[in-house]
Amino acid sequence: MPGPPPKPSHLKIISGNPGKKPLNKREPKPRREIPSCPAHLPDEAKVAWGRMSVLLDRMGVLTEADAYALERGCAVYAEILTYQKLVDESGATYTTTSTQGDTVIKANPAVAMLADADRRFKAWLVEFGLTPAARSKVHVQNPDDAEKKDPLSEFFG
Repeated sequence: MPGPPPKPSHLKIISGNPGKKPLNKREPKPRREIPSCPAHLPDEAKVAWGRMSVLLDRMGVLTEADAYALERGCAVYAEILTYQKLVDESGATYTTTSTQGDTVIKANPAVAMLADADRRFKAWLVEFGLTPAARSKVHVQNPDDAEKKDPLSEFFG
């Protein structure tokens, strides 16, 4: 059975490396930037892209390599809005008649689809450190601190 996903090297350094597994010294370090919003996203997802990309950039966690992950997260958010609208309009349940002629109350399928989309969206939020618990595990360097740091301090402590 697979365990938890591997922790990025920079998080291992900050939060500790209890397994003492060697760090990946050649881990890619993509440039920090806000990727362009894909034109094919639905309007609701584009709005989410605008809000989330600015927030993630301010937090210092968005890079050029995160475009596809951000795209999926925004697309799932658009699904949530669609399913929530369906549930609001038609209710969480509906009434039907069974083959025996009895009245039966059934769950609206949109409720299950909404719950699934919520789970997937939370997973994307966690990936970007956008939940309180996930945020407590993410450490980023303040851009102002990086400019003030003496480049020779790495070698001369």
